[in-house]
Amino acid sequence: MKKGLALLALVIAVLISACSKETSVEKATQQNQLNTWSFSVGSTQYSGTIDTSFVEDFSVFQFINVEGFTPVNNGQIFVSFGGTTLQVGEYVFPFANFGYAENGELVFETGTTTTDFRIVITELTADRAVGTFSGTVVESATGNPIVISNGRFATSR
Repeated sequence: MKKGLALLALVIAVLISACSKETSVEKATQQNQLNTWSFSVGSTQYSGTIDTSFVEDFSVFQFINVEGFTPVNNGQIFVSFGGTTLQVGEYVFPFANFGYAENGELVFETGTTTTDFRIVITELTADRAVGTFSGTVVESATGNPIVISNGRFATSR
């Protein structure tokens, strides 16, 4: 009986330690200025609030995923960056990823041809991630290159 309880405790401990850590901001409001994002495509400005931010572990790599929404157009943004270590600095594809969707359809995204897309992390603590992003992405419907400029995000972690 003692061996069975010890084995059960060991299995539970392994399962708990195998789970990756997720710290997220859920259901942020538009008034929450600590969790915002914005970017431009030509003269069109996109902006909104970040409602989710979490760390994801993949073996030797870690990624921070940031997701947000717009108050109009049912827009959603997805920004992801990472590597073998998470630190202040510059991230490029495939360690820097971007997507923007409206009404559930992807509008802009990074891809293998968007090698000049960059995310620059200027602040990264256990509680906060702040960065900028810019470069060429792909217009999902046509495959045409689109330049993203003035991209910014700030999120609690």
